[in-house]
Amino acid sequence: MSTHANRLQVGSSRIDITPGKDVILGGATISGKIYVDYIKDPLYVKTVVIAEGNRKLCIIALDLLMIIRRYVEEIRDELERRWGFDRDAVLLHATQNHKAPSLGHFKISEEYTEIPEEFDWLRGGDEGYHSFAVSRIIASVEQAIEAMEPVKIGVSSAVEGRLAFNRRMIMKDGSIGMPGAAGPADLLSRCLEGPMDPELGVVSFQSQSGQPAALLLSYTCHPVHQLGEFFISADWPGAWSDGLQKNYGDSCVPLVLNGACGNINPWDPYADAPNNDARIMGERLAQKTLQVMNRMRYQDQVVLDWRVHVIDIPLRQLNDVEVEAAKRYIAEHPTPRAIDEIFVDDRWVYASGLLDLHEQYKRNPLYHYEIQVLRIGDAAFVGLPGEPFAEGGMQIKLDSPAEFTYIVHNTQFAGYIPTSQAFERGGYEVNTANWSKFAPEAWEMIASEAVRILQSLFVKNPIERASIDANF
Repeated sequence: MSTHANRLQVGSSRIDITPGKDVILGGATISGKIYVDYIKDPLYVKTVVIAEGNRKLCIIALDLLMIIRRYVEEIRDELERRWGFDRDAVLLHATQNHKAPSLGHFKISEEYTEIPEEFDWLRGGDEGYHSFAVSRIIASVEQAIEAMEPVKIGVSSAVEGRLAFNRRMIMKDGSIGMPGAAGPADLLSRCLEGPMDPELGVVSFQSQSGQPAALLLSYTCHPVHQLGEFFISADWPGAWSDGLQKNYGDSCVPLVLNGACGNINPWDPYADAPNNDARIMGERLAQKTLQVMNRMRYQDQVVLDWRVHVIDIPLRQLNDVEVEAAKRYIAEHPTPRAIDEIFVDDRWVYASGLLDLHEQYKRNPLYHYEIQVLRIGDAAFVGLPGEPFAEGGMQIKLDSPAEFTYIVHNTQFAGYIPTSQAFERGGYEVNTANWSKFAPEAWEMIASEAVRILQSLFVKNPIERASIDANF
């Protein structure tokens, strides 16, 4: 570790976390036991540690589908024990890559005990992978700390609105459809329900050689290219990172943080042949990033700060009819019925998930939701569990006092967080399940609190800031 103790320093690392082909891809389907056909490109954990004086924070990005709270807490505990990190200064993020396993169970929770042991894979995780991934994550932090060096920092953004698209299509009958990669929008479609977030963000840490030692990159889109094909790949976040490493070399670690992408996919709903190649998307993001880098201005001192606040969000309460129907179905079918060699009965999975949610509600009808904000100079990173809709992420950006505000979704698994208007139209993202379980007012609660935290970290007027701090 460098001895330049009072200067801005950064250490970064990249460690392979690619599983074997025997891993289960829990995000590939709702009810299929999907194994890997082949490995297209590797998965990584990428870590950036930033320090100035006696303050340090750590950002960890995983080319994985999900990470559940249990593993977030386990990793934070280890970083606090071994290196003295403030737990609130450690942000973990899974890019929500659907071509990768998850770190923990997410479809059906570990607390629900009615899953037959031979069908434990229906929970969504793969126990054989979890401990391997955690050990590599800890190793990546150790490597990053050992690589600390003095740097300068630059922050800038660009607009790239041609690569990601709102995926909720309003149909002529008022229902919601979801355009895919097959071709132009259905003739029965009317318009897209909402916008996408076109901001491409770059935080560059320039080493003494003049080259970037690490990059924090922000864009917003589901990593779901070639959905229905079962291979390992880091999707567009990996392709973006690879494109920049080709330019800057292996000494630069580009770390991608995916934004509020709950309703955003990579397929143009009006194109005759939508792009379904993650490499193409990654290369275009890399090209735009190089343009941003060419105009980047650097400084060598910044404010490092952070804050975590937990709010209680109401879970959706299932009605008695739904609960009794689910109980009856499981009683009649104690084990899921096989559809073929890969798939079991979807209805059994949904019924089990609803009973799981019902038990969660009975234990506590309020969900303890963590909002985490990191300040790195003029840039704010807002860490949000789950999959917020793009409209919500952009509202936080618009209301933020920071010059640059970037949303980091999926810091823990929590499911979709739609806008309240989306509940009125329905659609996949609002159908009650473990991946959509909050009350409709959840987003407004999250956005309001996130902005309040941002104000506490960025408002310069000492009287106003003291007033904000007093309310925490």
